[in-house]
Amino acid sequence: MLTAELVKAFWAHMQNEFGSSVEQKNDSALMEAVAGFLEMLSIQDKETFLKDFVTTLGRTIYIPFELGADDPRWPLWNQVRVCVHEHQHIVQGEREGWAVFDSRYLTSSSFRAGYEAEAYGCDMEMEWWHTGQIFDIAGRAAGLKAYGCSAEDIAQAEQALTIRAGVLTQGGVSNLASLEAIAWLEANVTGLRIA
Repeated sequence: MLTAELVKAFWAHMQNEFGSSVEQKNDSALMEAVAGFLEMLSIQDKETFLKDFVTTLGRTIYIPFELGADDPRWPLWNQVRVCVHEHQHIVQGEREGWAVFDSRYLTSSSFRAGYEAEAYGCDMEMEWWHTGQIFDIAGRAAGLKAYGCSAEDIAQAEQALTIRAGVLTQGGVSNLASLEAIAWLEANVTGLRIA
């Protein structure tokens, strides 16, 4: 069963493994500036960005919730899941090089959709491990509209997630953040894997 202490320990483990840090999004002048920039580019509404989205820049993860607080908007399992998602973005930045990753993410809706589809793959892997269920792929991909992605980008992300679901149901967890998370959760949390 998840507790506030276990969620905090999980985040600490993932931060240690991936070299990340966590900051409160609402206290960050940088996030305020990024919100204005994203709104100017018509990628996302400023207020929505600040209140509803976790954001990773470089190795810093900006969260709009209190870590370990079982908030109705951010229940403990969602805090675990989003931790994995955001750490996959760190994997992407390391893999691509931060300048390339950041530039592509900010300027290309196609690349942005691809990066998010990969991180949504972590969400899928975690849900599969936790519940044995695959989430609504079309619905999740449609959420990319809030990221300024086109219908074509969303269709591409949906296709990528559909392929990922097929691999996952055959036992294939492949994202590095998911693999690390699952190993830690299996070693430290009992009763979390329902499937």
